Amino acid sequence: MPRAERRGAAAAGLALTLLLTSCSLGDAPDPEPSPSATPRPFTVMSTDQVRVTDPAAMTDTASAMLAQNAFQRLMTADPGQSAPKPDAARDCIFTTLTTYTCTLNEGELFHNGHPLTSSDVKFSIERAARLDVQGSSAPLLSSLRRIETPDPLTVRFLLSRADNQFVWALASPAASIVDEELYDADRVRPPEEPIIGSGPFRVTRYDRSQIDFARYPEYKGRNVPALDAVVYRSAPDSASIEDAMAKGTVDLVWRGLDEAAVTRLDQQADNPDGVTPSGFREQVLSGARVLQLEWAPDSRSRSNKALRTAIALALQGDRTLDSVVPTGVPGHVAAFPLGGRTSPRVTWDNRINLTLGYDSSTPDGQDVATLIRTRLEDTGGLSVRLRPDETGDLTLVDRKAWTATALAWLQPYLEAPLPAAADTVSSIERGFRATSEDADGLQLLGALQKQAAVDAVVLPLTQSDEHVYLRTDTDLGPGSYGPGWQLGLWGMTRG
Repeated sequence: MPRAERRGAAAAGLALTLLLTSCSLGDAPDPEPSPSATPRPFTVMSTDQVRVTDPAAMTDTASAMLAQNAFQRLMTADPGQSAPKPDAARDCIFTTLTTYTCTLNEGELFHNGHPLTSSDVKFSIERAARLDVQGSSAPLLSSLRRIETPDPLTVRFLLSRADNQFVWALASPAASIVDEELYDADRVRPPEEPIIGSGPFRVTRYDRSQIDFARYPEYKGRNVPALDAVVYRSAPDSASIEDAMAKGTVDLVWRGLDEAAVTRLDQQADNPDGVTPSGFREQVLSGARVLQLEWAPDSRSRSNKALRTAIALALQGDRTLDSVVPTGVPGHVAAFPLGGRTSPRVTWDNRINLTLGYDSSTPDGQDVATLIRTRLEDTGGLSVRLRPDETGDLTLVDRKAWTATALAWLQPYLEAPLPAAADTVSSIERGFRATSEDADGLQLLGALQKQAAVDAVVLPLTQSDEHVYLRTDTDLGPGSYGPGWQLGLWGMTRG
């Protein structure tokens, strides 16, 4: 029987009375400052723009940030090596090797007041698997066979095979829980339609440049917010963010300042307090920024082994990351060579034309793309055209994995390996998911990373620190990030 939709409306009025006084110019009192109408809400700025609001279709970092804050999943995790922990679930456990059972928190409600039940969980995860959006986290759910809901609080996942990664899949954006009464089972929900989740914040306004979040008092989960309201603003470039910092119209900066801006702020904060003249201090996320170069699966040039090898060699001198899995992620194995002298072999007579896509809002994205083009054209056998805000034969990606696991980092390669290597890659992946021995698992992860280096369709470029800037009267708690270093608005405080 369909659930009754709760409706309510509230209205408030504010009356202002102006007191007129009769006094001469000579004895007029100094005017009192007018009281501030409403304090400025806590404001976060970034150049990352939220382009997708349906968690089943999210493929970028900013949209994943929205998923973490407006939606719930059965499981969540802190970044790094921590284990997944319940969020919308009270507890979850493997009752057999291929049966995973979760019990929901009692009294879970969506932002529209609808009860969140096991039926919504079943609908949401089956929907994500059915839509199977390229680049989303849906492939992490590949071992799922069917879902049973014996009662409104119990969800039973029956897997087609043993899968030690399934718990992590339930913490990824595609496993976000949506209201089955509102979301279409066979269609991605467009951004202009209301964003309805059950997460710590509800969205009260959305457009491409700004999202207004309000604390959801009925939230039942692990990440309870400290602030009543947060505004997330997308800036067009690094200079706009620096200007907002100077004017005091932003409280926290996440992903958006280019290298020159970071250097300037570091120099300004070279004092005992570590604070810039505009009142900001830095928080460094070590190794959290990863750049990769990906071949488009449908590129006609991708199958050319000599070409892939020449490109990998041409970039070797600039590479600081030696695997598709970053340093610090459990299971990382060095697979790509770093530095040294290379001589890319160009064995073709006519220059090959390639396109190189990149996100123009990525800090230093155009500069990095230009450097890549220079390195490739220096081989003498390539002509490369830059394609800002498009995908190309090759695309520069500023990546964050959905979860801090080696398999999540390998996903772009696992989704589209070379046809000749597909069976081998699939066999190794299945073996890794099934293993219960750490030593065997590490060996299989190493084999996947080395095969990725042989195929060279996903090239690691650099791993560097990410810089977050906070006003001195604000703080960002230790649990302020999702499982893949997505920003968690719940951990922010002011004053």
